[in-house]
Amino acid sequence: MQLLTTPPQDAAELDALYARTPSEGMFYSGAVHRERFDIANDFNEDWSCASITWQSGGAEEYTLQGERHPLKLFSAGALTLAQGARYAYAAIGETPFRSNMISFPHWITDGAAHGALGDDGCDRARANERRLQTRLIRPGAKEQAMMDQIAARTRQGGADHAWYSEKCTLLYAGLLDAQDASAAARETISAVKATTRKELARRCALARDVMLQRFGEADLSLNDVAREARLSQYHLIRVFKTTTGATPMQFLGMVRMDAALRLVTDTRLPVAEVANAVGYSDRTAFFRAFRKAHGCAPSAVGRSS
Repeated sequence: MQLLTTPPQDAAELDALYARTPSEGMFYSGAVHRERFDIANDFNEDWSCASITWQSGGAEEYTLQGERHPLKLFSAGALTLAQGARYAYAAIGETPFRSNMISFPHWITDGAAHGALGDDGCDRARANERRLQTRLIRPGAKEQAMMDQIAARTRQGGADHAWYSEKCTLLYAGLLDAQDASAAARETISAVKATTRKELARRCALARDVMLQRFGEADLSLNDVAREARLSQYHLIRVFKTTTGATPMQFLGMVRMDAALRLVTDTRLPVAEVANAVGYSDRTAFFRAFRKAHGCAPSAVGRSS
């Protein structure tokens, strides 16, 4: 197991980390401050691993190779990175913040991709080549809890190989199941042509990304989200509900409360600043929404180390 609480200091240290990750995995939870790196010219495909990353209290920018617009990751949601994804990275802002990343060893991702039992065809996993995709997500409660447990254990320095192996296997399986469920929901969109369903699903994904990246804007409206997704408000509500089980504004509210819980737990920000950071200009409305979402006042949440 590779447990890190400080980023690698130079290229040699980074190469050594990457070389061990396919067999051991990599677990990082610590402060970052203005770190950045470009897409490597000598990318080593053998070292690449599927990963999930999330953070609290800052902003991270990922520019994927071949993409014109970078993805920005704030204190809500997470970014899953496919094995082999190539990206440039930048930690944005003047204040250090906590960043977390889990890179899954190949024995986990290969096991999930190639089926369960062997060559007899009995009880084989659902489909070969199940792989984690590169996309912004809102993790389910169970997956987020496992992510936070792994990050906390990493900061404590407990190198229990069996524990990390079990947690990472269950986390990866949960992320794949959620990815499969999302793909299945897209097929229920009411459209005759498969190409139309695919395009509507793509535009809903754009709407999801907008909310995960701009939830801190107090004036972010349904019209703003629909315009970014290039859908009418009517079609956005209908299709988004079909694919996610929530309306866009319900989803936005959940994203804001996810971010609020992370900021209350992982930073020293005053509650009034947390409210403002997640898009609430009315402190009373923030307290009401937080209590409804999490069952307690922000002041009752324990701060993590």
